[in-house]
Amino acid sequence: MISECKMERLLLTGASGLLGSKIVELAREDYESIPLHNTKPLHPNSLKLDITDQNQVFSLFSKLEPDIVIHTASETNVDKCEAQREQAWRINVEGTHNIAFACSKVGAKLVYISTDYVFDGEKGNYEEEDEPNPMDYYGVTKLEGENQVISHCKNYAILRTSVLYGWHPWKQNFARTDTYSSF
Repeated sequence: MISECKMERLLLTGASGLLGSKIVELAREDYESIPLHNTKPLHPNSLKLDITDQNQVFSLFSKLEPDIVIHTASETNVDKCEAQREQAWRINVEGTHNIAFACSKVGAKLVYISTDYVFDGEKGNYEEEDEPNPMDYYGVTKLEGENQVISHCKNYAILRTSVLYGWHPWKQNFARTDTYSSF
């Protein structure tokens, strides 16, 4: 008799973003993946979730009972974070708090996507033991997001990315200019 193995359920916040959308594509075969978005859905089975709404996050996580959550949702526009600090804090810190706390409640492993902007860039070739020293508000909020994960979730991994770029259907980045925005 062949027994079927249950696929692990993976929730992915920020599934409409550059990194999140690529992870959804890669995870399909190995996980029961459920993409979560708060802007425009890129995937047919995507669910809308405002990570800054604690009740909505807790309700969805309780209902779906994920095994793993990859948290890519954040305000990544550095200039916007400087100009709209309160909004950046709500998304990058309070939203991450809600995700970390919900993961803890349902026993899910949390993979938090952070940034090398938590460092000032003076040293270079940073290691995880190096002391963070953010030079802008984006870095401050992502570092505080890391602190929220560490404080509220026992089973986690924090990944610090550096300069993500690539094609996205509606988002600008330095690899895509206005010339090609109609594609």
